[in-house]
Amino acid sequence: MCALSEEVYTKVHSFRSAKQMWDTIALTYEGSLEVKCNNLSFLARKYELFKMGESESIQTMFGRFQTIVNELSFLGRTYDNFDHIDKLLQSLPRKWRPQVIALRASKNLEILSLEELIGLLKVHELEL
Repeated sequence: MCALSEEVYTKVHSFRSAKQMWDTIALTYEGSLEVKCNNLSFLARKYELFKMGESESIQTMFGRFQTIVNELSFLGRTYDNFDHIDKLLQSLPRKWRPQVIALRASKNLEILSLEELIGLLKVHELEL
């Protein structure tokens, strides 16, 4: 109870059990199961439709991507590393197509780390 802010404390101080308090706090900040399912559906769609903007930098694009991935993970939906790499390569604009083709041909994308991919893309961005 000491760790709660005054606002949260006033919502739960009259409850008799810690379970009632916890359930109220969880519902307040995480939402109901229906809200979670809707958020998960929205974020999954956002992940599937993810695209890099024409004038966006690799760093900015990756930051947006990581935010979506982290929110999905928080809601229990995870993708493996290869899915992330494939999604990022597909999201790049047309001017990146030669680099994408070269990466797919020269690197084993199954073992390539996300950080390594971003590093390679940043190097190419500097050359562009």
